[in-house]
Amino acid sequence: MVSITICILSCTQNQSKPAIDNVKLDSTTLTNMIIDREKAMINKDISLALSQFSENATWINSQGYYFEGKKEVLKFHNMLAGNDSLDYYYEAGKPKIRIIDDKNAIAYYGWKMFWYKKLNKNDTINKEIGLMSLTAKKINNSWKWIAVTNQYTPWFYDEIEPVLMD
Repeated sequence: MVSITICILSCTQNQSKPAIDNVKLDSTTLTNMIIDREKAMINKDISLALSQFSENATWINSQGYYFEGKKEVLKFHNMLAGNDSLDYYYEAGKPKIRIIDDKNAIAYYGWKMFWYKKLNKNDTINKEIGLMSLTAKKINNSWKWIAVTNQYTPWFYDEIEPVLMD
C-alpha cells in the first residue's frame, strides 16, 4: 500500500512540474518579446516590432483610436517612427505576465514616450505616460500579440504591482 501511495504521489508531482516549467518558459518568452519591442521602438525598427503581431491583431492607442488588422497597426507605428519634425524617447517598465492557459496570456507594462523636436532634443513638447495591456495567443507554437490597449496614467509604473484594498 505504501509503494502505491509513493507511486501516485511521484506521478502527480511529475505531471505538475512540466506545467510549471511551461508557465515559466512562456512568461520568459513574453517578457523577452516586450524587451525586444522596447528595443525595436527605440531603434525605430518597426518591422521587428510588428513581427510579434498576428495578422488580425487590434490596437487601441492612448487617444482611443482603434486599429484593426496588422496592416493598420503597421501604418500607425510607421506614423510614430516616420515623423519628419518630431522624434521620441521611449522606455518600457518591467512586464507583468499573466498566463491564462497554455495558449493565452495577458501582459502589462508601464511605458513613456517623450516627444521632442528633431532640431533640438532638449525641446520636449509632449510627455506621454501610460500602461499597455497586451493579449497574447500561442499560434503554431509561437506567441503573437492579438490585442493591445494603451491608456494614459498620471505617472510611470516601472513595475506593475497588485493593489490591496483595506
